[in-house]
Amino acid sequence: MERNYTAIIEKDSDQYIVSFPDLAGCMTFAESLEDAYESARELLPVYLEAMYENKKNIPEPTRYEDVASVAEDGEFVGKQIVSAKMPGKMVRTNITLESYLLEAVDRLTTNRSAFFADLAEREIRKRTHHPA
Repeated sequence: MERNYTAIIEKDSDQYIVSFPDLAGCMTFAESLEDAYESARELLPVYLEAMYENKKNIPEPTRYEDVASVAEDGEFVGKQIVSAKMPGKMVRTNITLESYLLEAVDRLTTNRSAFFADLAEREIRKRTHHPA
């Protein structure tokens, strides 16, 4: 499942600084705005994976609208939503379905696990109002 975190972009005298207010210490630096965006997209999944591996609580993202548009040290440049797949491990489970449903799934895909994982992610987003 993906989560969308808001990044704050600011500029000091010679570089851009990108930070994630929901994730203390998650920040990156770049010489250009384009590189800052790219660095943020690369950093977020690595940071979330490190939190997961170190058994740290991964906070729910604050809504974009609720993240203050201010800079801590430099000049405020903007806010950007950055998406990252949530870290985790695959877990085997058993489910019970009507046979006609399983036959219909098998006509659509050769990978039941991926089918049900995708379906579950979409339904969770829908029910919790987290857009993709």
